Amino acid sequence: MVGWVRLVEAHVSGLLRILARFGAFLIVLLLAAVWTVAALDSLTRPLFDIGRPAVGDVIISVAGFLSLSPQSTLLFALTLVGLKLLIGAFLLATLVCAAYEKLRWNTSDDAMLDVALFIAAVASAASALPGLTHGGEMLNQIIGELMLCVIASALAIYGRGYLVKQELPPPTRVEPAIITTS
Repeated sequence: MVGWVRLVEAHVSGLLRILARFGAFLIVLLLAAVWTVAALDSLTRPLFDIGRPAVGDVIISVAGFLSLSPQSTLLFALTLVGLKLLIGAFLLATLVCAAYEKLRWNTSDDAMLDVALFIAAVASAASALPGLTHGGEMLNQIIGELMLCVIASALAIYGRGYLVKQELPPPTRVEPAIITTS
């Protein structure tokens, strides 16, 4: 009876790990969509993000702090849009690489996923500057993105079963017991 319970526990645990990894990848797909749509939305504006009420003020302030000319300020705004697009593309590439690695070599190392989530979290924290200066509703989106990064990272760690590869216990060989009669 105990053997069946352990077998069921092992299968349920394996299923939960698979579902956790799948959930982490779905969250990464959502984050990739958010960053890509935000970048494409900024590209459709005449002055990129400079025309947005609170964000434009911060971009102009940072450009003024860096002593940029008006043309350079516009290029700075375009660079920020490009960074948004690159973050979305990197998050999407993480999913493609993880699927390829699983199909090709049947491995499940999530190092690229961890890096992508870290970059997305740092970029979300950096984009909090307009929300911090003007307060209010702009911080809700950034807090949501940061929470998604943390949740996806936790799900990926649970799905792996370990934090880093060195934490895996080394294989040990059980020495047979020698019974002697006296």
